[in-house]
Amino acid sequence: MNYQSVCTRGLGLAALSALSALLTMSAPVAAATASALTIGDVRGQFTQCGYEVGNPGSPSNTPYIVLRDPGASQVRNTDYRVAMAIVYADIPAAAAAHARAHRQAEGRLGERWPFSNDNGPQLLAGYGGSVWRANVALVESSSYTLASMYSYNSETDESQVAKPELLELGFVSNYMQFGVDRDFVVCLENVAPVVASEAEVGGAQPTSIVPNYIPGHPW
Repeated sequence: MNYQSVCTRGLGLAALSALSALLTMSAPVAAATASALTIGDVRGQFTQCGYEVGNPGSPSNTPYIVLRDPGASQVRNTDYRVAMAIVYADIPAAAAAHARAHRQAEGRLGERWPFSNDNGPQLLAGYGGSVWRANVALVESSSYTLASMYSYNSETDESQVAKPELLELGFVSNYMQFGVDRDFVVCLENVAPVVASEAEVGGAQPTSIVPNYIPGHPW
C-alpha cells in the first residue's frame, strides 16, 4: 500500500469519525432561535466538530471561512474536501443574497429552478450548490477541483484558466438531499436552526438588502 493510499484512507476515517461525533452531539451550541450567527460562532462550531478551519494569510474576521477535512494539512498529493462557509451580516442579508443568486443563475441558464435552502445556486467558481441556514451559506468543492481550475505556462510565466466550465455558476442537480455533504450541514445545524421554510422564503424574497461580505480568493 503506497503513501497516498494510506493518507486517503486516513482522511476518510477521520471524516467518518467527525460525522459520528456530530450525530451524537448533545444540545446545540446556541439556542434554537432565529438569530444571526457571528463569524466567531461559525468558526468555533466547525472547530468543535473536528474540521480544519483556517484561511491562510486572511484575517480571522473574514466572512469567508475555509473548512477542510480533518488532517488535510498534514498530507500532500491527496484529494480532500474543501467547504466554504459565508457569514452574512444578518438573516435578511443572507436571504437577499440567496434570492439574487437564484435569479441570476436562472437568468444564465434560461430556465426556472425550485427555490431551495438545501441545494441552492452555486455562489463561488469551482464549488457546488449552496446550503442556507440562518445567515450562513455553505458550499463545497475539493482540493483537486480547485487546483485544476488554473494552469501555469512556464514560457509566458502566466497562469491561465484551464477549466472555464468551473467558472460558470448555475445549479447542481446531482445531490440527493443537500448541496454539500451531510456532515457539514449537521455541524452547522447544531448552532444555526432553519429559520424559514422554502415556501416562506420563496414567497417573499427581499431585493433591497446588500449582503455584507468581502470579495477575495476563497480557495
